[in-house]
Amino acid sequence: MSAIRALAEDLVSRSDAELRRLMSARPDVVLPPVPDFAALAARASTRVSVQRALEGLNTPQLMVLEAVVLTTNLDAAVGATATGLKASISSMTAKTLEPFLTQLHEVALLRTGPAARGRRSYFPLESLHEALGPYPAGLGRPLALLAQQYPEYAARMAAGLELLSASGIPGAAGPSASDPATTLAAILDTSWDAVLEAAPSATGDLLEKLAASPVGSAKAGASSTATPLEWLLERGLLIRLDANHVELPREVGIAARGGMIIPSLPASPPVPQLAAVRAGLRDNAAFGAIAETLRLVTELLTSVQAEPIATLRTGGVGVREIRRLADALRVDRVQVAWLLELAALGRLIVLDPDSSRWMAAPGGSWHLAERHEQWLRLVQAWLDAERAPSLAGGQLPTGSTVNVLSSEATRTDAPAVRRRLLSAADALSAETEHDDGRAPVLDAPSLVERLTWHQPRLRRRFSRLVPGMVEELGHLGLLGSGALTGLGAAIAQDRFDDAAATLRNALPEPLTHFVLQADLTAVAPGYLEPGVARELALLASAEGQGPATVYRFSAQSVRRALDDGQDAVAILTFLEKHSATNVPQPLRYLVEDTAARYGSLRVGPASSYVRSDDDAALTALLSDPAAASLGLARLAPTVVTARATPAELAASLRELGYSPALEGGAAPRVTLRAAAGSAPSSSAVRTNPWVLTETDLEAQMTVLRGNGRPGTGGGAESEAMIGLETLRTAIRTKQAVRMGFADSAGNSTRQVFVPLSVHAGRVRVFDPEKETERVISVHRIMDVETVEGASTDA
Repeated sequence: MSAIRALAEDLVSRSDAELRRLMSARPDVVLPPVPDFAALAARASTRVSVQRALEGLNTPQLMVLEAVVLTTNLDAAVGATATGLKASISSMTAKTLEPFLTQLHEVALLRTGPAARGRRSYFPLESLHEALGPYPAGLGRPLALLAQQYPEYAARMAAGLELLSASGIPGAAGPSASDPATTLAAILDTSWDAVLEAAPSATGDLLEKLAASPVGSAKAGASSTATPLEWLLERGLLIRLDANHVELPREVGIAARGGMIIPSLPASPPVPQLAAVRAGLRDNAAFGAIAETLRLVTELLTSVQAEPIATLRTGGVGVREIRRLADALRVDRVQVAWLLELAALGRLIVLDPDSSRWMAAPGGSWHLAERHEQWLRLVQAWLDAERAPSLAGGQLPTGSTVNVLSSEATRTDAPAVRRRLLSAADALSAETEHDDGRAPVLDAPSLVERLTWHQPRLRRRFSRLVPGMVEELGHLGLLGSGALTGLGAAIAQDRFDDAAATLRNALPEPLTHFVLQADLTAVAPGYLEPGVARELALLASAEGQGPATVYRFSAQSVRRALDDGQDAVAILTFLEKHSATNVPQPLRYLVEDTAARYGSLRVGPASSYVRSDDDAALTALLSDPAAASLGLARLAPTVVTARATPAELAASLRELGYSPALEGGAAPRVTLRAAAGSAPSSSAVRTNPWVLTETDLEAQMTVLRGNGRPGTGGGAESEAMIGLETLRTAIRTKQAVRMGFADSAGNSTRQVFVPLSVHAGRVRVFDPEKETERVISVHRIMDVETVEGASTDA
């Protein structure tokens, strides 16, 4: 029976609760819905789905699965049992192994077979061999496969057996010429200790390294045969892949591990030895980081409002703009990059598509919100963002730099990694908490190790993203002095309202006053109420950094307020209301003198002008209601300006009955632009394509149970998968197949081939009739069946 049909039989025998757990653990197998159990089995057997399921396994589950794959013969009728596996996994009993096998069966990575000696037997999916890669469990390829792929290695094994026989190794003098791989495997199984005794003294150290990672670096050279490397190579116990690399065959690796496939099985996640910090220091550091982040974000928005941020042609923000903002905010460039990314994630700054500049988002809701609301907005945006801000400034594989706010920092897996990081930090903090109330300090390597235990196949992803995310947790106050805070624990447990309430109660009330000094400065002794802070930042320029900010007044800063529509009376009224001291006379003189000189020159918009010596004609034009949309304004008795372009103005004047002439000789050009101030469209929120609702589960269950047993009337999806499975089995067993396919002219053809490989949607086959190889696209194949022997009958 086909393995896919056997899996379908396994699935149909499961209870509704078991099927629901399978679909919840692997939602991709029913999205989109499947029509029957055969299609469900085919979907669950695809390499992509299997790889996604492997990413959800923890370390012991993955190790047990690899042991099942390595000890099960797909062409035999006997599967793996807990009793049989215990000999391949150190310090494990059948009782302790059974739960792992059950868990792997629940997610359909294993299917059940006939019971053996009272215990259920399990068969792995055939696609697991490809999904796990060439080195499952950290072991090399088998001797027989290496001998097949490297003919010179088969000769080396035969010569190595003679050397082993000369050393007195039992079994080496057998019929090695016909099958040296089988003979050498038998020697490794029965006489490994004798082989080690005959080897050079340092051979065990080399084997220990290669047993953990089968491919190693070793340059070829003129070395004495007494060295461990040359000794192993001469006897076929090691194969040289090229001039710089060697591989330890699987059977040798298992022997070096003491006959075990899994020498140690970490049944529980690692608990590292961590430093500790007092809770008070942790909380003070966290609250200080939150206050500083909120202050800097507010200053950033003020700076962006005054001067939007230009972008590069290739995308993102360039070094020049980063340097300008670093000077304005008085922080380093790394912190500017983080603040820009955070502000963009929170939609506090948006990209204007017309000017290609990052501008402050309209509305000003940030300045009106309380601090705990501002913090919660940033935390939620950071958690859900499909970006990794810490990648900004790093290097791409091409050697170029990742610019701030560029698309290269996009990572669709970032939200899931952040959730897992917070969950791991919460669990590790609870396990390592000190009795005296001190909090454990969580470092990035410990968290990466913890996350890798839960999902070992994502180690590379965690190693790249987690260190930067740990720093971001500190900026947001979820970590304080490296320890998880109460805010971080609440966010990890999705208690956002509790976290906001905790922060609201912990932070001091915002101040509504500041201290004016005679040297034209104002000192804010703490966090100012957002409205007061915004107004003061408009009137004066901030200096220094920290909660006690110094603001300096100047003629230029006062002009900013005047440009905003204020006058001297309004400015002095604000200062008198919120200053803890009287307004110093130098500051009063500065405001009044700057306001008195303000507006001596007036600047306004004008795109074109009308010049005429006929004063009456210009007066009539200005009073004509039909010309009101042109934005006309008289500058002199003979000159009128307009906001419209020259071409638009000329066309409108002709419609009004005038005969204007264009000056300058060149034909005007009209450029259409979007209305000024229009907000750019927000990017669509990405939805998770693998989220199953209860309605989806119920509908899928109804379809599956309503279609009866699998195996009859399978759909196109399952039939295609069964055809590919037949091809892979024929490749493994070296059997011929009779294949029905459509040729290049669209004609249906049936022919016997010997399949050689299946890759990237193409099947490479050998044609026995023409004694040539050819490649056939998978989508052209209609059916495949195995034929016995080497018959070439069509």
